[in-house]
Amino acid sequence: MKHLIALSALLISGPAFAAETVQCQGSLNSGTHAAFELPATGNATLAFDYREFVIDMSCTTFAADIPVTECVEIIPGGNKYIVQFAAGQAHVAQESNVPSVNVVKGTLNCK
Repeated sequence: MKHLIALSALLISGPAFAAETVQCQGSLNSGTHAAFELPATGNATLAFDYREFVIDMSCTTFAADIPVTECVEIIPGGNKYIVQFAAGQAHVAQESNVPSVNVVKGTLNCK
């Protein structure tokens, strides 16, 4: 019974970051500064070099043992940037010319 109550409370409260904007930042593997922002509503953004270059992203959250939100750059075609947010980290990658193979760009820590 205790487990059922705890599960109900978790489902009602939702993910820890659901009601606030998630902000992640740090250096990518190349040394470029990046910042990822995932608001409670609206498009996420991935910015490089202290917002000199900003990418709008569309996101989908997948329910699992650890919820994962995947955001994809909003552009028609091309090698899109992808950010996977889970467990307080944003993993940044970019699509390559090889289908289903992404180039890992780095990991950002989130608040």
